[in-house]
Amino acid sequence: MFFGGGFPSSNVHVYSNGRMRYTYHQRQDRRENQGDGGLGVFVQLMPILILILVSALSQLMVSSPPYSLSLRPSVGHVHKRVTDHLNVVYYVADTFSQEYTGSSLKMVERNVEDDYIANLRNNCWKEKQQKEGLLYRARYFGDADMYNKAQKMGTPSCNRLSETMKSLENFW
Repeated sequence: MFFGGGFPSSNVHVYSNGRMRYTYHQRQDRRENQGDGGLGVFVQLMPILILILVSALSQLMVSSPPYSLSLRPSVGHVHKRVTDHLNVVYYVADTFSQEYTGSSLKMVERNVEDDYIANLRNNCWKEKQQKEGLLYRARYFGDADMYNKAQKMGTPSCNRLSETMKSLENFW
Protein backbone atom coordinates (compact mmCIF):
# COMPACT_ATOMS: atom_id res chain seq x y z
CA MET A 1 0.00 0.00 0.00
CA PHE A 2 2.90 2.36 0.75
CA PHE A 3 4.12 2.25 -2.85
CA GLY A 4 0.66 2.68 -4.36
CA GLY A 5 -0.15 -0.98 -4.73
CA GLY A 6 -2.86 -1.78 -2.23
CA PHE A 7 -3.95 -5.22 -1.13
CA PRO A 8 -4.51 -7.77 -3.86
CA SER A 9 -8.12 -8.53 -4.57
CA SER A 10 -8.97 -12.24 -4.53
CA ASN A 11 -11.25 -14.76 -2.96
CA VAL A 12 -11.57 -14.26 0.76
CA HIS A 13 -11.95 -17.35 2.91
CA VAL A 14 -14.33 -16.91 5.79
CA TYR A 15 -14.93 -19.60 8.38
CA SER A 16 -18.38 -19.78 9.89
CA ASN A 17 -19.64 -22.51 12.19
CA GLY A 18 -16.87 -24.89 11.13
CA ARG A 19 -17.75 -24.62 7.46
CA MET A 20 -15.84 -22.72 4.85
CA ARG A 21 -17.65 -20.38 2.58
CA TYR A 22 -16.22 -18.32 -0.19
CA THR A 23 -16.94 -14.70 -0.73
CA TYR A 24 -15.54 -12.69 -3.54
CA HIS A 25 -14.74 -9.04 -2.94
CA GLN A 26 -14.19 -7.04 -6.04
CA ARG A 27 -12.02 -3.96 -5.75
CA GLN A 28 -11.04 -1.50 -8.32
CA ASP A 29 -7.32 -1.36 -8.78
CA ARG A 30 -5.80 1.85 -7.42
CA ARG A 31 -3.66 2.27 -10.49
CA GLU A 32 -6.74 2.58 -12.67
CA ASN A 33 -8.04 5.40 -10.47
CA GLN A 34 -4.79 7.34 -10.56
CA GLY A 35 -4.97 8.13 -14.23
CA ASP A 36 -1.54 9.20 -15.51
CA GLY A 37 0.34 8.40 -12.25
CA GLY A 38 3.24 10.80 -12.96
CA LEU A 39 2.29 13.09 -10.11
CA GLY A 40 1.85 10.14 -7.76
CA VAL A 41 5.31 8.83 -8.53
CA PHE A 42 6.76 12.31 -8.07
CA VAL A 43 5.07 12.70 -4.67
CA GLN A 44 6.38 9.30 -3.58
CA LEU A 45 9.95 10.13 -4.64
CA MET A 46 9.87 13.64 -3.14
CA PRO A 47 11.34 12.65 0.30
CA ILE A 48 14.24 10.85 -1.35
CA LEU A 49 14.90 13.78 -3.68
CA ILE A 50 14.84 16.20 -0.74
CA LEU A 51 17.36 14.07 1.19
CA ILE A 52 19.70 13.96 -1.80
CA LEU A 53 19.40 17.73 -2.32
CA VAL A 54 20.05 18.56 1.34
CA SER A 55 23.04 16.21 1.42
CA ALA A 56 24.56 17.77 -1.70
CA LEU A 57 24.05 21.31 -0.37
CA SER A 58 25.61 20.48 2.98
CA GLN A 59 28.69 19.10 1.23
CA LEU A 60 29.06 22.33 -0.74
CA MET A 61 28.78 24.51 2.36
CA VAL A 62 31.50 22.70 4.33
CA SER A 63 35.00 23.87 3.56
CA SER A 64 38.16 22.10 4.57
CA PRO A 65 40.55 23.90 6.93
CA PRO A 66 43.53 25.67 5.37
CA TYR A 67 45.94 23.60 7.48
CA SER A 68 46.67 20.11 8.70
CA LEU A 69 48.55 18.94 11.78
CA SER A 70 50.20 16.24 9.67
CA LEU A 71 51.70 16.13 6.20
CA ARG A 72 48.86 15.52 3.71
CA PRO A 73 49.98 15.68 0.10
CA SER A 74 46.59 14.42 -1.13
CA VAL A 75 44.99 17.74 -0.10
CA GLY A 76 48.01 19.86 -0.92
CA HIS A 77 49.16 20.51 2.67
CA VAL A 78 52.87 20.04 2.07
CA HIS A 79 54.53 23.24 3.33
CA LYS A 80 55.67 23.09 6.95
CA ARG A 81 55.00 26.02 9.29
CA VAL A 82 55.28 26.57 13.05
CA THR A 83 52.98 28.64 15.27
CA ASP A 84 54.44 31.63 17.11
CA HIS A 85 53.26 30.87 20.67
CA LEU A 86 53.38 27.10 21.20
CA ASN A 87 55.69 26.15 18.33
CA VAL A 88 53.15 23.66 16.94
CA VAL A 89 54.13 22.24 13.55
CA TYR A 90 51.41 22.36 10.90
CA TYR A 91 51.21 22.04 7.12
CA VAL A 92 49.61 24.33 4.56
CA ALA A 93 49.02 24.56 0.81
CA ASP A 94 51.01 26.59 -1.71
CA THR A 95 48.66 29.61 -1.64
CA PHE A 96 48.50 29.91 2.15
CA SER A 97 51.01 32.79 2.42
CA GLN A 98 49.02 34.94 -0.02
CA GLU A 99 45.61 34.18 1.49
CA TYR A 100 46.43 34.49 5.21
CA THR A 101 48.32 37.47 6.61
CA GLY A 102 48.03 39.64 9.70
CA SER A 103 45.00 38.96 11.86
CA SER A 104 43.73 36.10 9.67
CA LEU A 105 47.09 34.34 10.08
CA LYS A 106 46.90 34.79 13.86
CA MET A 107 43.38 33.35 13.83
CA VAL A 108 44.53 30.30 11.84
CA GLU A 109 47.47 29.76 14.22
CA ARG A 110 45.10 30.00 17.19
CA ASN A 111 42.89 27.32 15.58
CA VAL A 112 45.96 25.16 14.93
CA GLU A 113 46.97 25.39 18.60
CA ASP A 114 43.41 24.68 19.77
CA ASP A 115 43.24 21.59 17.54
CA TYR A 116 46.65 20.46 18.75
CA ILE A 117 45.59 20.76 22.42
CA ALA A 118 42.29 18.96 21.69
CA ASN A 119 44.21 16.10 20.02
CA LEU A 120 46.61 15.88 22.97
CA ARG A 121 43.69 15.74 25.42
CA ASN A 122 42.01 12.99 23.42
CA ASN A 123 45.20 10.94 23.09
CA CYS A 124 46.01 11.44 26.77
CA TRP A 125 42.57 10.14 27.74
CA LYS A 126 43.08 7.08 25.50
CA GLU A 127 46.50 6.37 27.01
CA LYS A 128 45.12 6.64 30.55
CA GLN A 129 42.24 4.31 29.68
CA GLN A 130 44.65 1.78 28.22
CA LYS A 131 46.91 1.93 31.27
CA GLU A 132 43.98 1.64 33.73
CA GLY A 133 42.57 -1.29 31.76
CA LEU A 134 45.88 -3.10 31.90
CA LEU A 135 46.21 -2.41 35.64
CA TYR A 136 42.69 -3.74 36.22
CA ARG A 137 43.38 -6.93 34.25
CA ALA A 138 46.66 -7.44 36.10
CA ARG A 139 44.90 -7.13 39.47
CA TYR A 140 42.00 -9.31 38.36
CA PHE A 141 44.24 -12.14 37.13
CA GLY A 142 46.89 -11.63 39.81
CA ASP A 143 49.62 -11.19 37.21
CA ALA A 144 52.58 -9.35 38.79
CA ASP A 145 54.46 -9.03 35.48
CA MET A 146 51.48 -7.44 33.77
CA TYR A 147 51.01 -5.12 36.76
CA ASN A 148 54.66 -3.98 36.58
CA LYS A 149 54.35 -3.48 32.84
CA ALA A 150 51.22 -1.36 33.35
CA GLN A 151 52.93 0.71 36.06
CA LYS A 152 55.87 1.44 33.76
CA MET A 153 53.62 2.23 30.81
CA GLY A 154 54.14 5.82 29.74
CA THR A 155 51.62 8.43 28.70
CA PRO A 156 53.54 10.63 26.24
CA SER A 157 50.50 12.62 25.14
CA CYS A 158 49.73 13.49 28.76
CA ASN A 159 53.32 14.62 29.26
CA ARG A 160 53.19 16.82 26.13
CA LEU A 161 49.81 18.20 27.21
CA SER A 162 51.22 19.10 30.62
CA GLU A 163 54.21 20.85 29.03
CA THR A 164 51.96 22.69 26.58
CA MET A 165 49.64 23.90 29.32
CA LYS A 166 52.63 25.16 31.36
CA SER A 167 53.91 27.13 28.38
CA LEU A 168 50.41 28.57 27.91
CA GLU A 169 50.34 29.68 31.55
CA ASN A 170 53.74 31.34 31.10
CA PHE A 171 52.46 33.08 27.96
CA TRP A 172 49.41 34.61 29.64
